[in-house]
Amino acid sequence: MSDAISHKRDDRIRWGVWKVLWTIAAATIAPTIRVNIIRTVKFPRRGPVLLVSNHPCPWDVMMVPWSNNRQTHILGTDQLLRVPYFGWMMPYFSMIPFKKGMKDPGALAEVERRIRRGDPVLVFPEGDRTWTGRTNPVKPGIGRMAKRLGVPVGFVRVTTGHMQWPRWAKYPRSMPINIEYVALVNYPDNVTAEQITADVQRYISVDPYEVEVPPRSFGTRLAHGLPEFMWACPHCFHQDGLALVPEDDDSVHCHACAARWRVDLGCWLRGEGGPAQDMHIDAAYRRITEHFGELPVLDSERYAADGVALEGEAELHRIHPGQVEPEPLGLGHLELLGDRLLFTDHRGHDPLVLPFEPIKAVLMQVGNKLQIRSPDDNFQISPTIHSVNMWKYFLDRHLRAYREAQRSRN
Repeated sequence: MSDAISHKRDDRIRWGVWKVLWTIAAATIAPTIRVNIIRTVKFPRRGPVLLVSNHPCPWDVMMVPWSNNRQTHILGTDQLLRVPYFGWMMPYFSMIPFKKGMKDPGALAEVERRIRRGDPVLVFPEGDRTWTGRTNPVKPGIGRMAKRLGVPVGFVRVTTGHMQWPRWAKYPRSMPINIEYVALVNYPDNVTAEQITADVQRYISVDPYEVEVPPRSFGTRLAHGLPEFMWACPHCFHQDGLALVPEDDDSVHCHACAARWRVDLGCWLRGEGGPAQDMHIDAAYRRITEHFGELPVLDSERYAADGVALEGEAELHRIHPGQVEPEPLGLGHLELLGDRLLFTDHRGHDPLVLPFEPIKAVLMQVGNKLQIRSPDDNFQISPTIHSVNMWKYFLDRHLRAYREAQRSRN
């Protein structure tokens, strides 16, 4: 079967699936989660459009395309293909899978093909979902993509998603999701990719401090998941110091300094005991990262003696392309050093060395799973000691320091 015939068949299947999903979303999902669409500008009903949106909650990938009222293709991580039972269907849900953290010319070619046939394509240019509500810096590639495609760019902003279901939270809240259609710009040829990227950042950014909790919002178990995300106390900075308050699902406390906070619907920590002070979760996490700095270490004496910045028990898996389930490599002791990760299996096998040199990306994938991507091998790390977010932060900073040192030598 030729590529043209195959594309035509798949396009028809995608259109039919989209019609079914749009009807289901309109009848059930959108009313249940209370989607509120605010159109300050109208997007075209026909012709190609490149849609860009921030990504604060899981509903974005479904509700932003649904709100556009026409078949909208989504550029999404290929990890969705590994979702059990449903992964194989994702390409027929108008999704264009791409290799997150790596160059993927095939995915970009498919984006261009669907744009050229007159369809809208949605991109989340942050490259990752926000943890605190503050919009992440957008990837510079979005400006180059818009410049290459040469079609109108529609800017969308989801303003309450980070409160409706924070990335760190185990449970969603009952809260309207506000989707704003902010601007539609048809850029002239003399506009640079850098200018387009700056516009994307400006139009889709949300300041979590300024967003008010919508009326008729409520929630329970608001603190569940916060200790796993906030891997140190924002007051005394004791590692793994936060825990849920017994018999109070909306509060956390530090067992080192006795500070206690209640989590509210706006993602604020309200001080209720000890030395705790009111602060937004975004500010609390920034306090932690600023305290530990750009080259964080868990034990300064251990780091000075052996170069180990972080260590603990973890499960290691190898991810094979095209397979849903990763290959388990065992449970063992994981060490982060200045130029590599070292995994020692509890069963006594030879240590597995993961050098920094070939690593292309360190990602927090679907389900908050920590993955390391290189051209030849992809690994998944599941710590049993210390938060997965702590491992991500430490690994990011030490990998960055390693790359800067390599560039300075060259």
